Amino acid sequence: MKKTLSFFTLLFLIGSSLYAQPELRFVAGAQDTVRNNAHHFFRGMTEPGSHLTVNGTPFRVFHTGAFAAEVHLTEGNNRVSFVVTHNNQQTTRELDIYFIPRRAPQATTNFEIETAELIPNFSMISAGDVLRVRVKTLPGSRVEWLDGILLDELCEEEGGGVAGIFTGQFVANVSDSALLAQPIVLTMSKDGQSVSREISQGITVICPTRPLYVRTRGARPFLNYGLGQDRLGGSRMATLVEGIDLRVTGKVDNLYRVQLSENRWAWIPQTQVEPPRVNRLFRPMALSSSWSVRGDDNYDYVSIALSHRLPFRSFTEIDPNRIVVDIFGVATNTTWITQLFNTRAISAVNYEQIDNDVLRIFIDLNTSRHWGHAISYQGNLLVIRVTHEPRLRMRGMRIALDAGHGGAAPGAIGTTGMRESDVNMDITMIVKRELERRGAIVTLTRTGDYDLTMARRIELLMEQNPDIVVSIHNNAGGNPLTTMGVSTYYRHIGHRHLSEAILRRMLRLDVGNFGLVGAFNFSLNSLTEFPVVLVEGLFMSTPEDEAKLADPRFIRNLSMEIVRGIEDFIREAR
Repeated sequence: MKKTLSFFTLLFLIGSSLYAQPELRFVAGAQDTVRNNAHHFFRGMTEPGSHLTVNGTPFRVFHTGAFAAEVHLTEGNNRVSFVVTHNNQQTTRELDIYFIPRRAPQATTNFEIETAELIPNFSMISAGDVLRVRVKTLPGSRVEWLDGILLDELCEEEGGGVAGIFTGQFVANVSDSALLAQPIVLTMSKDGQSVSREISQGITVICPTRPLYVRTRGARPFLNYGLGQDRLGGSRMATLVEGIDLRVTGKVDNLYRVQLSENRWAWIPQTQVEPPRVNRLFRPMALSSSWSVRGDDNYDYVSIALSHRLPFRSFTEIDPNRIVVDIFGVATNTTWITQLFNTRAISAVNYEQIDNDVLRIFIDLNTSRHWGHAISYQGNLLVIRVTHEPRLRMRGMRIALDAGHGGAAPGAIGTTGMRESDVNMDITMIVKRELERRGAIVTLTRTGDYDLTMARRIELLMEQNPDIVVSIHNNAGGNPLTTMGVSTYYRHIGHRHLSEAILRRMLRLDVGNFGLVGAFNFSLNSLTEFPVVLVEGLFMSTPEDEAKLADPRFIRNLSMEIVRGIEDFIREAR
């Protein structure tokens, strides 16, 4: 009797599961909310094999159970109806998405200074710097700053179609030190009333007879071209070494503006330098003396004696194949360059004084590819180290693989919950195994599911000293209904060949082409010591791409194309 009951109970449970209402779970976009964009996307999960409609429009459910959908909103409230059908059972859910279109900017109507900004937001300046201010307040009012200096009201066309935009500028002099050291206040007045707003707690004017210096510190301090920022930081000009004195000419937020030469400046984060100090010591322009060019078993070296450590930058060129180094604050006094015949990578060196205080060094290479260079100081001796070309075969090639993210930093999360860090590691381990089968010596920055800081990854790569670095990631973002494809990234033009070879191979798969991206401002890509490529697989935020990444066969095929791309790069270098 018990066996009979158990049998019918089992049949009941199976039948119930076959005809239970299908799951409908949202991952993104399903909050009752107010939107300013007419295009609204949803991502979620349901039973594989289900049929999904959103406001009557069908959307694909992938074999993972993931889906993405889009609705076009109209102004006001939008009722969005989801219907999932599976085994003749339905699950329905309705959401309200309120859409308020972006309105054209409106003039200020309240008696207030609505917005005010100092452009840029200086806290230190030098004589001759221009302070600019932009204010939005009541049209037709009187706006002044810095003890009564009036701002000008722009016409509506100049103000972006809005009345009540006031601008002004002020050229700073050393004599203005006391004025600018006080809090800077804007005052708006109209019809006998006034209102004020502070825009700065005060600005220090750097005295030219008391020059201010900072000294670089720590590992790999860097210079930025300007104040621009994005998620990868500002665009980098150069990576320096510690112990270089830089003259400060201004400060905005946490960035010092430093003078590199008479006509060139850059910005450096305050975390990259020691606290500023006044230096009254007269220091004449540095002169370069004679050079030496030599080689050993692994590297060639260009050595230039200077009177003190100076800032520099380097870049690569591929036609002709060479390294270019600019040294700032120096005039040439070089009367000979001694080159020994034991160099392997360097064919010739030369220089040009491209400005009164900028010396440009040209290092022509024997090789068809860039295999790395590094710049350092030994005392006040500037040393440019150029890496020899390795044996151009896979056997014995030293290749470092960097699996992106890990641990508490999983990277992108797919609709199904797939973690980018796991996919990156899966690809990395297949690539490692296949490279080793071909005789390569492979090292990893990450060997398990844990996070590594970027500084630690770079430190590990320096210890491993590979011939090639491949950092493996997967992408996210954009329209989840659109498959955008694979991509590779390089920072220096000398590393383009590696990036291009791997991308060409990945495009043999059934994937889109998201691009060969150069000048990429990612920390690992900034390394000059060896060729570096960042590989981005598919977009995990797109259910169609995530479904491919969930297929072990696709992961293996993608990994094999990365391996073949590395092989192509080595073969083409011959």
